[in-house]
Amino acid sequence: MTRTDRIEWMEEWAARNGCTLDLEGECGLGRECVGVVSGGLYPDYEWYDGDYDRIDPNGYVHVPHDAYHKHPCVAVLGRGEYAEAQLYDWLRWFESNGFVVEVSPVDQPGAPLIAVPQNIFDFFNPRETVRMVKQPVSSGE
Repeated sequence: MTRTDRIEWMEEWAARNGCTLDLEGECGLGRECVGVVSGGLYPDYEWYDGDYDRIDPNGYVHVPHDAYHKHPCVAVLGRGEYAEAQLYDWLRWFESNGFVVEVSPVDQPGAPLIAVPQNIFDFFNPRETVRMVKQPVSSGE
C-alpha cells in the first residue's frame, strides 16, 4: 500500500468518525505529531476518575511505539511517512476491534477566579470530551 493510499484511508476513517486527519499537528508543548482531531482535540483512548482509577470500558488498547506518552490520546509523535504508518496501523486496529469516536458535552465550570484570556480558559476547560469507545459486540439479533 502506498503512502497516498494510507492517507486516503485515514481521511475516510476520520470522516466516518466525525474527525479530521491532522498530519501537521502538535500535542503537549509544541511536540510535532500526526493524529485525528475533533473540535481541536485528539480522542482519548483511556480515561480516569478523580482518584486516577481507570474508568473507561475499553480494556486492552494497542498503542504504537511513538504514541504521545504524556496523555492517552490518538496522536503519534513525529511527522512524515514513519509516523503516518504508525497512525494508519493504529486506526486499523481501532476499526478491527470495534472502536468509534464519541463526542460528549462537558458541564462547564463557572467563571475563572482570576482574569485570564478566554482561549486559555477554554484550553483548560474544554466544552466537550472526544473519546475512542469500544462498542459492545452485538449478538446478531
